[in-house]
Amino acid sequence: MTTFKVVVEDEQAGLLKKLLEQVSFVKSIEEAPMVDNGYQETSFERIKKIQQEIGNKNLFKDIKDPVEWQREIRKEWDRDF
Repeated sequence: MTTFKVVVEDEQAGLLKKLLEQVSFVKSIEEAPMVDNGYQETSFERIKKIQQEIGNKNLFKDIKDPVEWQREIRKEWDRDF
């Protein structure tokens, strides 16, 4: 499979999306917002931005034992719904 990244004017994005949805071999269409400099943010840049917004907040101060906390989270994943 091949992935293409295409930059399209905002006004034309809907038309291109409709066109691509009609093509049988197009598997998925993902839209990503552009940043101020005209380029798409990378995952690393998004993570850095979130980290800067959070700052030095102590988000996980209630977790006494991280290993046990993760174990409990995994138990939730293993449940049958």
